[in-house]
Amino acid sequence: MRPLNLGETLDASIKIVRERWRTLATVMVVVALPIQLLDILIVSSTTDVYEIGTGLTTGSGSSSTTYSDEGAYIAGQLAMQLLSVLGYLIGTVACYRAIADSYLGRRSSAADSLRFAARRLGATLWLTILLVVGLVCALFALVVPAIWLAIAWSVAIPALLVEGRGGAAALKRSFALVKDRWWSTLGRLAVAYILVTVVTGILTVVLLVPAVWAVDSTSFGALVLEHLANFAVSLVTTPFLAAVITLVYFDLRVRKEGFDLALLAERMGGAPAEAPAPGLAPAGRREGRDAFGNALTSVPPPAPRPAAAPAPPGGWAPPVAPEPHRPSSPPDE
Repeated sequence: MRPLNLGETLDASIKIVRERWRTLATVMVVVALPIQLLDILIVSSTTDVYEIGTGLTTGSGSSSTTYSDEGAYIAGQLAMQLLSVLGYLIGTVACYRAIADSYLGRRSSAADSLRFAARRLGATLWLTILLVVGLVCALFALVVPAIWLAIAWSVAIPALLVEGRGGAAALKRSFALVKDRWWSTLGRLAVAYILVTVVTGILTVVLLVPAVWAVDSTSFGALVLEHLANFAVSLVTTPFLAAVITLVYFDLRVRKEGFDLALLAERMGGAPAEAPAPGLAPAGRREGRDAFGNALTSVPPPAPRPAAAPAPPGGWAPPVAPEPHRPSSPPDE
C-alpha cells in the first residue's frame, strides 16, 4: 500500500470493481432493478401513451405522452424520486463496504454489504441532507465556494462508514483530509466523473437508439428498454464511483496519517488501522470490532526477548554459559 497518482487510482478502482464484480452486481440487482420495475408499473398504469424520455413533464410541447390519470402519474413519479434516492444511498453504501473490505484485505458477501448499508442508512441520509444544504447555501453565495466545498467534502461518506463518524463529524473529517490536497482530489474526481459521463452516453446510445429505430418510442417495449438502460448505467457507474472515492479517501490517509504503516501494525497485533484518532472514537463502537462490525482478529505480537547482559567497560565479551544447577545437599544430622 502506497500513495497513488491519478492513473494508478483509476486503474486500481477498475481492478477492484472487476475483482468484486459478482458482489457489486448482486448489490445493484437487489437494490436498483426492483426500483426500475416498479417505475415501469407506475408509468404503464397511469399513462395511455408514454414517450420515452418524458420524465416528469406533463405532455406539453412535442411530447406524445397522454395520461389516464395525470395527478397519479406525478405523485407516483415524486414517490419514485424519493425511493430512487434511498435506493441509491443503500446501493452506494453497500458498494463502499464491499470495496473498502477488499482494499483492507477482507472478504464480505453481498448480503453482508446490504445489511451494513441498511443499518447505516439513517446516518448516511442525515449526512446527505447536511451535504446538500451546505452546498445549496454555498451555491447561493457564489458558484466557486460550492465547487470548493463539494471537493472538500467529497470523502465524507467513506469517513462516516469506515471510521463510524456522525454526519457533521464526517464533513469535518473530509475537510481535514482534503486540506492541502484539494487540487489533486479535484483532478481524480473530475476525471472519474468525465469517464462516467462518457460511459453513460455510450450505454444510452447503444441501448436506446436501437429501441427508437426498431420499435415505436411510445411502445411498452421502448419503455422497458429505457429502464433497462437506466439500470445498466447504474450497474456500471455506481460501483466505479464508489471505488474511486474510497481509494481517494484511503490515499489521503496514507499520505497524511501513515495509514499504510497503521494497517501493517494492525496485522501484527496493533489497534485497528481504520479507527479514528485517539480521543475521537465514536460512541457506541463495540469493543473488539471495527466500524464495519468486523471482529478484530489480529495476530498477537511476538513474546519479548530477554534483555541481554550489559557489556563490560572494555567492549564486547563472549557470552558466558550459565552455572549448572546442582541439587542441594541434605542437612547434616
